Amino acid sequence: MGSIAIVGVGLDPANRIPSSTLERLRRADRVVTSHASGALVESLAEENVASTPLAELGISPDAGVDAVIERLSRLADVEHIAFATAAYPFLRQGLLSGLLMRGSGTVDVFPALTPLQIVLMAFDIDLTADLDIVDARALAPGVGERGSHLIVTGIGNRVVAQKVADRLLESYPPEYRVVLAGSLEDGGYELASTTLAHLPGSNLYRDATLYLAPHHFEPPGGFAEFVRVIAALRAPDGCPWDRAQDHRSLRRHMIEEAHEAVAAIESGDPRELADELGDVLLQVVLHAQIASEAGDFDIDDVVAGITEKIRRRHPHIFGTVVAETPEAVLANWDAIKRGERPGRLLDGIPRSLPALMLAGKISRRVVGVGFEWDTIDAVWSKVHEEIDELKACEPGSPEAAEEIGDLLFTIVNLARKQGIDPEEALRGTCAKFTRRWESMEDSAASRGENIEDLGIDTLEALWKQAKEETDS
Repeated sequence: MGSIAIVGVGLDPANRIPSSTLERLRRADRVVTSHASGALVESLAEENVASTPLAELGISPDAGVDAVIERLSRLADVEHIAFATAAYPFLRQGLLSGLLMRGSGTVDVFPALTPLQIVLMAFDIDLTADLDIVDARALAPGVGERGSHLIVTGIGNRVVAQKVADRLLESYPPEYRVVLAGSLEDGGYELASTTLAHLPGSNLYRDATLYLAPHHFEPPGGFAEFVRVIAALRAPDGCPWDRAQDHRSLRRHMIEEAHEAVAAIESGDPRELADELGDVLLQVVLHAQIASEAGDFDIDDVVAGITEKIRRRHPHIFGTVVAETPEAVLANWDAIKRGERPGRLLDGIPRSLPALMLAGKISRRVVGVGFEWDTIDAVWSKVHEEIDELKACEPGSPEAAEEIGDLLFTIVNLARKQGIDPEEALRGTCAKFTRRWESMEDSAASRGENIEDLGIDTLEALWKQAKEETDS
């Protein structure tokens, strides 16, 4: 088994080769040059170093780099080859990277630069390109997921190499090929092509630098894989239940999953929330798959649409508009939405929303065009007016129902005027009532009583006790 070294021969003013470079060349079985003549070849001959031009290997001097890579690689299977070039060993663009990517062997580089310089030059990486350079001790979760060039510096020993591999394996497959640049005892550097799984077993750990080319693979369990799974459920040989669904049949499932996600948020359990968000995502992707089969839209259209909408409605981030407070952001958002709606002001508000939420959206929409009480005292006056009108109605009559609706709508505006979400406020009250009632049931059961059999006086006493216990 041979080897390849790419040696940059920097001649002094007298066209002499430095002694350290000569020593490296003389360790090779064969020294290969691009041309049969020239200052480099003459200087080699003066130092009694025989050289073989590419032409003698069946390659013309102007041949493509792929032909050079192929011939040198075959020679390196049986000989120790040194490819001598003028100045730096990267003059023939793509030679070093091509040799590395062709096989799993190593390539020596001489003279020495820093490992980072070697990687940048070998792979012709522009520092202005999509490039991440990260210290081995600062690798964060998700590194490499952007699909950019990735260079990891400071791999100083096997322990660090193992930690780097473990982190990268979260985003890259084990068979992903990488290049490791490490220092040699003679002052040069060696570049090794290996797989990510074998990185910890490599021996190049003195100031080593790792390079990973931009990837075009999907992380295991990624979004694209999920989309394929849902498509399989809808395939002719897929799940009978999933194949039978349409947009309308899935309506209640969308509502249920959204409510369960809200419940998970309120529980404060991150794992439960992750699970419920997955169920919501299932509904989104399933609807997109159904639409795709009908030729209406697909999941890419959904993602592209919301991406474009978010950019359009955040001009303070993606444009030149200034919005330094949450209130200013919401004002911009509403103004942009109004510009997107050529129809009536209240068009686009889903009438299927919970009533308190619907009232809040209607209220905010009309307030945006100036239909608003001047002060909160004016809203209070309206609340009392609606209460008086309700009192004047026959209990249980259609008129009473209408006045209760008017009162609730005014209460929603009272909450909005104070910056309170009425839906959340009522939800909190329901949760508080539930805690107190369950405390009452526990108290009754501890005395051997069934709460359903207790009179109002006992229930009120238990309620007072529950308030003290649950509010303390």
